[in-house]
Amino acid sequence: MPLRHPAPVLLAAAALLLAPSLALGTLPSHSSMHNLTWAAQFSEQFRASIVYPRWLADSFNGLGAPTFYFYSPIAFWVDALLTVATFNAFSVSYRLSLSWLLLLWTSGMAMHAWLKTEAASPRVALYGALAYMAAPYHLLDHYYRGAYAEFAAYVVLPLVALAVRQIADGRRFGVALLALSYAALPMAHLPTALLISVTVLPMHVLYRGWRLAETRRSVGFFARCALGGALGLGLTAIYLLPALTLQDWIPAETFWAAYYQPQNWFLLTPERWPLPVEMMQIIGWVAAAYFLAAIAVVAVVAHGGALQERPSEAAFWASVCIVCSLLVAGAVPWFWQVPLIAKVQFPWRLMIVVEFAAITAICLVPLQARSRATSLVLVAAIVALACGAINMAQGVVTRSRLALRQQEIPRELGQFVPVGFPHRLSAGFAEPDLAPLKDAPTISCAPVAAVCRAESERFGSMRIEVDGDRPTTVILRRFYFPAWQLDPRLPLTATDPYRLISFTAPTGSHVYHLRRTSLPEERVGWMVSALSASLLLVWTAVAWRGINFARHKVLDRGYR
Repeated sequence: MPLRHPAPVLLAAAALLLAPSLALGTLPSHSSMHNLTWAAQFSEQFRASIVYPRWLADSFNGLGAPTFYFYSPIAFWVDALLTVATFNAFSVSYRLSLSWLLLLWTSGMAMHAWLKTEAASPRVALYGALAYMAAPYHLLDHYYRGAYAEFAAYVVLPLVALAVRQIADGRRFGVALLALSYAALPMAHLPTALLISVTVLPMHVLYRGWRLAETRRSVGFFARCALGGALGLGLTAIYLLPALTLQDWIPAETFWAAYYQPQNWFLLTPERWPLPVEMMQIIGWVAAAYFLAAIAVVAVVAHGGALQERPSEAAFWASVCIVCSLLVAGAVPWFWQVPLIAKVQFPWRLMIVVEFAAITAICLVPLQARSRATSLVLVAAIVALACGAINMAQGVVTRSRLALRQQEIPRELGQFVPVGFPHRLSAGFAEPDLAPLKDAPTISCAPVAAVCRAESERFGSMRIEVDGDRPTTVILRRFYFPAWQLDPRLPLTATDPYRLISFTAPTGSHVYHLRRTSLPEERVGWMVSALSASLLLVWTAVAWRGINFARHKVLDRGYR
């Protein structure tokens, strides 16, 4: 049964790996407080038929935040769908634990689908999928970092690799799978998508093109991969276009302040690590383990003396693991100074590729060809991996005890206040100073008007009444963002320095409605995504028709 039906086996393994969170709810982690408040608001708007919530009205104590104009949404869509499927029966803390479970399980299913095309047997594919789910950095993303969005990228990476393989094998729907999976990458986690796009993805495409060993086939393969990638970028325009073009409205530079600079996190420079160093020590042990395992795989292939398909594949993925491990370690520091790559914050985000490549290589290597020396290297890798796993297990126990004593308090990310809002330096990164707005009124009018009243509506909207015998400056307790619009139309501005919405009401009695509207960047993004989806459907229909035509041709020949 496990080999024919891996889904229940992988689900049981996912439940076991996340048992502390399933029992206690969301455990304390670096980002757990953000996940709680974002998931609560995102799912509430989703249940209210807002398919793509972007503005979180309850953030910053009701001032609001444009969080999902910039933050990748896929993981939170999973949580929103789960709250619909469960009729919102669970608390946010426990529901998020179930969402983590779904992501871990589907990552195992995706890895199994990938390894079925690569590994020597279904049993090896199952073992590889289990190893991928239980990989230390994969679980560290959950238990230590609380990196919910990055966790979703583990589902997508095997599908991207599978799509490239299918295109190389001449599968007609390979382009469609590449387009869909590559679109999902940035919508799962943008920094991880960037790192995958400049490391393992081009390496894999070049390797597959080289393996075709025929110029015409290779050129066609590269063209289809380029088409799938372009359609994928087009599909993700609904997220990517606003996220990249609206950054002038938030203090985006604080995402890359001193604390977040990659050179602070190189494994080869532990003297720079910010305190506490426990997590970095775990990543160091794990990276060393995979590096040693990859070297052992290369040695096994070399010892075998053959470069048939499977050993060659193992050597390729081991090489990917070695290269990416060196990048994580900081052995090639200039790589992290390249524009855009310098903005991924943490080099160890690339550990997702290291783990994927190492597990794939181990599943493909012909272990019967190993020598005594390579066996010793593998033993050293297992020891290093065990050290990292033991350290992480101790941290999980600590966090479980903390969860029993206190509940996590939802908290916001300071980078999503309006640009120009006062910040203070805290632990090496910027934090907004919200204290002056703690008791700010919902509405204020200057000069004082006979009527100056505001009624809050759903998701940050307002109904405003102003009656004055002269023009009045109105200030609302809402953070300014260009998506806000007043009806009837009046120009909106931001107060200085706290960036609240302000407008000037003319003389007389007036009723206004403050509502969020879609920005031009959003509308263009939707149009680009719709066009890309249409082109993808046309390509898929043509491919499907080609399959049916080939089948009919075969049948006709049979009848003759």
